[in-house]
Amino acid sequence: MKKVLFIILASFLSLGTAQAVDLTSFSVGVGMNQAVFAATGKEFSCNESGSGCSSLDEYGAFEESYPSVFVEAGVSDAVSFGISYQGGFDTPTNVVDRGKHDSKDRTSVSASFDQYFTGYVKLNIPLGGLYMKAGMSQVEIKTNETTVSGNSYPDTDTTGHMVGIGYEIETAKGVNVRLEIQGHAFDDVTVNNGKAKDANFNEITISDMIGATGSFQLVKTF
Repeated sequence: MKKVLFIILASFLSLGTAQAVDLTSFSVGVGMNQAVFAATGKEFSCNESGSGCSSLDEYGAFEESYPSVFVEAGVSDAVSFGISYQGGFDTPTNVVDRGKHDSKDRTSVSASFDQYFTGYVKLNIPLGGLYMKAGMSQVEIKTNETTVSGNSYPDTDTTGHMVGIGYEIETAKGVNVRLEIQGHAFDDVTVNNGKAKDANFNEITISDMIGATGSFQLVKTF
C-alpha cells in the first residue's frame, strides 16, 4: 500500500511535468501529534488436543504522541495532494498471570505500529485558513509477545481511512502554522500462530480500530 501511495504521488508530479499541468504550490512540513486509539481484541485458542477451545473479547484504548513529516503539491488554489509519514508508536503491554504468578507463568503481548503512511487530498475552504482533508492510510503492525507456550504471531499490516479539518495561520516569517484534528478508521486484522487446531492453535483478531488525533504543524510553501 505505501508503494502505491508513492507511485500515485510520483505519477501525479510526473504528469504535471510531462503534460504541462501547472503546479500552483509545493509544500513541506513537520508536525507533532497527540492521538487516542481504540479497538476490540479477540483471542481464540485451543488446547493441544483441540478438544477445548475458547475465545476472549476485550475492548481497549490508549493515548500516544508521535511526530510526522509531509509533502504536498497544489494543483489549484483550492486543491492539493499530499503524502505524510507518521512516526511509530506502541500499544500498552497486556500481561496475563498464570499459575504461581511467577515470571515464567506470565504471558505478555503488545503491538508496535510502524511505517505509517497516509496519502490524502486537501481542500481549502474560502473561510480564512480553513481546510478539509481526506485520504487513505497504511500501517505495519508488529506483534511483541512472551508466552508460556512459546507461541508467536507474525507481523501484518492494515489499511484505513482518514478525514480531517484544520486551520492554517499565516506568519510574517514565511513558515505557517496549522492546527488540525483527524479521525481514523482501520480495517480488521487477524493473525495466528501457524498451528493446527489439534496442536495448540491460537488466533488473534483486532477489529473496530478507530482513532482521533490533534496535530500542531509547521509548513513552508514554495
